[in-house]
Amino acid sequence: MTAAGDADVPTEITCVDCGGRCGLLSVPEPDWGFQPGDVVSYRCADCGDRWDLIVEADGTPD
Repeated sequence: MTAAGDADVPTEITCVDCGGRCGLLSVPEPDWGFQPGDVVSYRCADCGDRWDLIVEADGTPD
C-alpha cells in the first residue's frame, strides 16, 4: 500500500556525461514509496558516474 502523493520514479535515466544508461540504486520505503523531497541515486553502467536527484512534487527526479 502506498500513500497519496507517492512519486513514480523511473528505474533508468540517461547519463548526462556519456549518454549511457543509469540504473536506480535507491530503494523506496516499503509503506510509502518515494515521496517529494526524497533523494534518489542512480549509477551509470557505462562510465560509473553516480547521480543523486531530488524527487519533485510532480513525482519526477530533478
